[in-house]
Amino acid sequence: MDTALKRPGLLTSTGTTYCCSVVESRNGEAKLLDGTSPPLKHETTEEDLESNYFKSTQWTPDGTSLLTSSCDNTIRTFILPPDLLSPTSPLSTLAPYTTHLHPTSINCLTPYPAFDLSDPTTTLYLSTPTDLPIRLSNALSPVSVPISNYNLISPTTETYYTPSSLLWSPQSPGTFLAGTDCLIALFDVSRNGEGPVTRMPTIPSKRHKMKGGGVGMRGLVSALSLQPGVGETSMLAAGTWTRWIGLYDASGVGGTVAQWSVAEAADKHAGIGGMGVSQTMWSSCGRYLYVVERKSMGVLVYDVRGAGKMLCWLEGRSAETNQRLGVDCFEAEGGMEIWAGGMDGVVGVWEGVGMTEGACERSWEWKAHDDPVTSTVVHSSGTVVATCSGQRSTPDLIGSDTSSDSGSESGGEGESDTDESSASDQSDLDEETDGSETSSRASPLPKATSKSLDNSIRVWSL
Repeated sequence: MDTALKRPGLLTSTGTTYCCSVVESRNGEAKLLDGTSPPLKHETTEEDLESNYFKSTQWTPDGTSLLTSSCDNTIRTFILPPDLLSPTSPLSTLAPYTTHLHPTSINCLTPYPAFDLSDPTTTLYLSTPTDLPIRLSNALSPVSVPISNYNLISPTTETYYTPSSLLWSPQSPGTFLAGTDCLIALFDVSRNGEGPVTRMPTIPSKRHKMKGGGVGMRGLVSALSLQPGVGETSMLAAGTWTRWIGLYDASGVGGTVAQWSVAEAADKHAGIGGMGVSQTMWSSCGRYLYVVERKSMGVLVYDVRGAGKMLCWLEGRSAETNQRLGVDCFEAEGGMEIWAGGMDGVVGVWEGVGMTEGACERSWEWKAHDDPVTSTVVHSSGTVVATCSGQRSTPDLIGSDTSSDSGSESGGEGESDTDESSASDQSDLDEETDGSETSSRASPLPKATSKSLDNSIRVWSL
């Protein structure tokens, strides 16, 4: 089919509001919201000079809003206009309805599964600021004070674990799962200020120098997803930065079904590479498991009826970076589709995933951004897709001269191995090498750049 016929049309975007440093974007945002522009601070920190890129975006379950996480430790709620798809609707600039500033960098974010914009009691989300309790907040609240906090503390060091993954339990909306170092923890939202009701280690013991003596799945649990449509017997898929996948029955609170490493399949068989599982997803039928890795040129597809056996892989995903680039799946008339953005700003679409074995090339693509596409999310209606973009860098602000040598270790995403610019994700990498408790070491200032930044959200019609 002619790919030109499938090119999405731009409906709305944030424009250039955030295509600058943190401090400048906050001034631009204030001017957009109330018409005033606060004066630029006389003293700026290194964090203020960084590019205010979008780490991720997600549709709320009711499809009315987008929740985003940004480099400035802020979660924003963008409510889409109801006439978005109207032919007479003008191309307007998206502005956030609320902005919730967190005290530290945000590792992960997930909206409440019963989120309904018409019922403010349900407009909730979970977030995990680094080295602090998990927070439950209301997306419509004008202030960023959380409703509840949930503690995930190391029993040996009494320091906070920062979860690398979060997942609400569909079978029990009052509970959620959090993945961290060799552990999946189950929380009850009604227990404010308390710890998990159940701890499910992914290895038998952490005391052995081999971490469980080679049994189980070691490493930070960086991805969680639940098999759809099979009730209480659904399996939980967990992925780690050490490139392992684990399947657990009874929605994650039961026993271990299977565990395997994806390293050999990705490196030797598929040849797409990878440096740790960043996302797991299920097909709508619950038969296929999609595994997404950092520093990978594709996506692995497994048929869970043969645990550990790869069915096929998707090629052509430009994602050779430690930055998380979010992927989405959608059930279309022709079968399952995978939507994924890359470092080149191009979003690729693979159609009919799971119908053939071996390598699968993308069906069509379009240029969505001028910087890495950090998230691609398809609306549940299948008529709209949202993307966000950006990467860690330091714009040349007000004549300041930033040394490029300071970014040699974790500079711009296009040149070196960097993460989401969060201290917690740096600790993720440290965790995999020395097995120590999660820490929050500050990462070096990234490289300065003089090129135009594309830190934006764009909503497209299909």
